[in-house]
Amino acid sequence: MMVHSMTEEVDPGRARQWRFLRILALGTVLLFTVGVTIGLVAAHVTRDGDASPRFLAILAVAVAVAAGAAWLLLRETRRPTGEAPLTRKERLNRNILIGSGLLGGVLGVTMVLAAGTDDPLAAFLDAPLPPWVAAAFIVILAVVLPALSFYWQKAAVDELEIDAYKTGALYALYVYMIGAPIWWFAWRGGFAPEPSGVAIYFITTFTMLIVGFAKKYR
Repeated sequence: MMVHSMTEEVDPGRARQWRFLRILALGTVLLFTVGVTIGLVAAHVTRDGDASPRFLAILAVAVAVAAGAAWLLLRETRRPTGEAPLTRKERLNRNILIGSGLLGGVLGVTMVLAAGTDDPLAAFLDAPLPPWVAAAFIVILAVVLPALSFYWQKAAVDELEIDAYKTGALYALYVYMIGAPIWWFAWRGGFAPEPSGVAIYFITTFTMLIVGFAKKYR
């Protein structure tokens, strides 16, 4: 009778998928907590008030979570995987994605500081911005982002990854074309709150990312 080992072989593809999800989750937590920390400090400076124990406690928790997420993220990215070293194109792909994430974090922090509001969430939604900040954001979104995306697609992405993101974009378009009108009619009928352009944007974007990454790493 054959004796089977108690240790199951780990699927390399599934291991890479879980590792990517851990890195994505830690990066999201890090960016969020850094944004919250900057927002709290900016709101406190705007109010020019004394630091209450409650404010200090919330700030300490945000800083601790951000530091913990940064440490875990650094540890995760440096953990050996047993795979071959990354190629030049793979390193370029990774660096562009990391740089894009850092750029998004800088833009978020700049938006919170420039809005000068007591509510950090309002800075991301509808708080007025100084004209030069709004103009800078428009230039980045209209010129820098398309140029970076075009370069990334031509120089750092292979055919399989392009196909995965195209599939994600198709599903995201379905979500937008079907979900946005449903929300609009539900609001008009009194069943839902007024449609939010910011919410629709992020729902569409995250649909594209989730479907694209699922196809890429399955």
